[in-house]
Amino acid sequence: MSQECSIVEDLLPLYKKQALQKPTVAFIEQHLASCQKCQQQLTSSKQIPIEYLPMKRTLSFFHIVFIVLSFMFAINSSLLGNQKGFVISYAIFGCLSYLFYKNIWIIFIISSVPVFVWAIINNLNNELYITSYSLTEIGALIVGAGYIALLHTIFALLGAAFAILLRRIFK
Repeated sequence: MSQECSIVEDLLPLYKKQALQKPTVAFIEQHLASCQKCQQQLTSSKQIPIEYLPMKRTLSFFHIVFIVLSFMFAINSSLLGNQKGFVISYAIFGCLSYLFYKNIWIIFIISSVPVFVWAIINNLNNELYITSYSLTEIGALIVGAGYIALLHTIFALLGAAFAILLRRIFK
């Protein structure tokens, strides 16, 4: 395999997407005209959809910011009591998070896990919910925290759905 072949092989996914500049396209097409192996590579290579590329496993500053925001929304919505301000804040949070991450599973995780954890922490020492730390009371606490997390997540996912529509409209 020549060096030129390895360069063309690396560029083939971008060539298929038509995401290269004209001089690069001309270089690839000139090479493909004379190289049978690269022609086969072009026709036989299967492209991995972007949605299935593995995510980085490192936390960046922005990951931490979104996780902290999620915890702040969880705390804020529990302090609001019966007010419904969390509906709008979680929808906006879900919309912005999706526009940033472009991954619905991340929205699900950062909108549900912090709320679930906060609901457990907030009610664990509350005498109205836990009196004897029995299995029944702990189970009810976990189910209640799951319900609260699910409720918040639904609104974040609705915001993410709005972001998906925005992306498709303005593509």
